[in-house]
Amino acid sequence: MKIAILLESNYSGGGSFTHQVTTASEMIKYLGKSNEITIYTHLPGNLKILRNLQIPTILFKNKIYDKILIKLSVHKFFRIILKLLNCQINIEKILLNNKTDVIFFPSSSNTIYALNKINFIFHLLDLEHWKHSIYPEITKKEFKYREKLYFYSLKKSLLNITNHKLIKKQIIDHYQTDAQKINVIPYATQKNFFKKNINKQKFFNKKYKKLKDYFFYPAQIWGHKNHLVILKAAKILQHKGYDIKFIFSGKDRGHKKILEKYIEQHSIDNIIFTGFLPNDEMDYVYKNSKAIIFTSFFGPNTLVSLETWRYKKPLIYNRKLSDCPKDTAILIDPKNPNSVSNAIIDIINKRYKDKFITNGISQLKLIEQQNKNGYDELNKKLIYLKN
Repeated sequence: MKIAILLESNYSGGGSFTHQVTTASEMIKYLGKSNEITIYTHLPGNLKILRNLQIPTILFKNKIYDKILIKLSVHKFFRIILKLLNCQINIEKILLNNKTDVIFFPSSSNTIYALNKINFIFHLLDLEHWKHSIYPEITKKEFKYREKLYFYSLKKSLLNITNHKLIKKQIIDHYQTDAQKINVIPYATQKNFFKKNINKQKFFNKKYKKLKDYFFYPAQIWGHKNHLVILKAAKILQHKGYDIKFIFSGKDRGHKKILEKYIEQHSIDNIIFTGFLPNDEMDYVYKNSKAIIFTSFFGPNTLVSLETWRYKKPLIYNRKLSDCPKDTAILIDPKNPNSVSNAIIDIINKRYKDKFITNGISQLKLIEQQNKNGYDELNKKLIYLKN
């Protein structure tokens, strides 16, 4: 079977881009022997990264005509008209000319609305928009947008992928989707994302030479990422006489000003906002961190726990998320800054249990096996559908 993976996320998209590239790598790894898999992207900046990873990639043009068709196709009336007129977006023409059997969307996409003839596989990452009344980034408009896209995509898709059995159950119950159409494939980490560059390592050593024993939160600056509880914990630690540095990476998604205001009001020191970190720099900051903190409210599972276990670093993690079992991290109450500060003190005072690292590595291996099993099951369904 010929499978196309459509990569629409920019390389500066942080975790979203990492997830999509990792998913492409895993599909090639596990499905590549019996299928021909190629990534298609309209973003030239992605091409170099993908080719460095030796992932077959084709760059195509997303013309103004395509953008108009996709925008119109969101509306049912225009979808009907465009289908009657046999209007096709460029990527669908290219895929049909290449005799592609199915297109895989590693994340949500309006492009799905504009497809007329080619089958697709939809990857639904989470259903956290159901918490739309709590967080500023999930407005009522965003909630309605996601619901419309998910109902349409799950119904029209050939197959669907999600990363957790809880999400599968929610899809079945809420979107009335056939269980046989849903494949659970857990997140994976990209092992070969970084290439060693001695000159860059020297540059990073110089850039971060003043940063020692820092705690790292790898997340974009959204409200639901809950950086604020870390700032409140930093305030407690500062009052207790601890001099601890915190690095927050990722783009500002409109929430940074709230954090900066809190920092100024409470005279909190040693908070460093790096902005977007390229992959090799992210690798460096991970490797040289004292520990990783993850206080996000969104789940039910994340890439950060897997990445931390791969780097063999101590992990402070939201106990309400389901992917981090007891004795693989210090599990904290994400609403309680004392819970966070106590966890940080435990790590500073070397009370982080060695078995947490060992158990984390074991959990990572278990998830990798579940990941492989998920792709094996998906491949069986694809073979069945093709025949």
